[in-house]
Amino acid sequence: MIGIIVAMDSEWNAIVEIMDQVENIQISGISMAKGKLNNKNVIIMKSGVGKGNAAMSMTILFENFVIDKVINIGTAGGLKPEQKVLDAVVSTKVVQHDFDTSAIDGVDGIGLYYEADQELVIKIKQVLENMDVRVFNGLIASGDQFIAEDDKRMRLEHLFPDAICAEMEAGAIGQVCSHYHVPFVVLRSLSDVACNQDSHIDFSVYVTHAAARSAKLCKELMKVL
Repeated sequence: MIGIIVAMDSEWNAIVEIMDQVENIQISGISMAKGKLNNKNVIIMKSGVGKGNAAMSMTILFENFVIDKVINIGTAGGLKPEQKVLDAVVSTKVVQHDFDTSAIDGVDGIGLYYEADQELVIKIKQVLENMDVRVFNGLIASGDQFIAEDDKRMRLEHLFPDAICAEMEAGAIGQVCSHYHVPFVVLRSLSDVACNQDSHIDFSVYVTHAAARSAKLCKELMKVL
């Protein structure tokens, strides 16, 4: 079974709407829905926001279902000046940027890294390109904070110069998937770009568009998985 992980109701609703044979499930307060998407067995789960919620919900998912692969879909802030709102970012790896034991371990204690599955990366990139979506591949930085202030953005640029977007769940999802030896990929749609002052869009408009596109992507991706 393929696990599709989302954080927002809009993403959940858009995907569940196009699933067949939907069965809604609640386990320990975590919302899930089993069903079929393009004749593939899938389960969609709302992880909640932040690394703690993501780690907890992912563990509950893996302890109750046999999951073959994980696709995490959501929103992020772009970190590169060439990016635009609604561009897509596909993870080659993820890092927990707020993990820091450098006082003991030196530079090796900054960040926890997890590798995304390269086959999934290639397939999801191909589907996005076929949908005429501009795609960036690279490192996704994950932490329990919004990167809204310049000092936070500059810290990320200094410590993780390869990071191309920042968000709040992917690092924990990558960690739990790695622990359970389940391949994963993370897709983020950019809601803003931190270094571009003119990169903002009305969030209600963005959410509607991004959620619909994510649902279409999931359906198309099932054809090649």
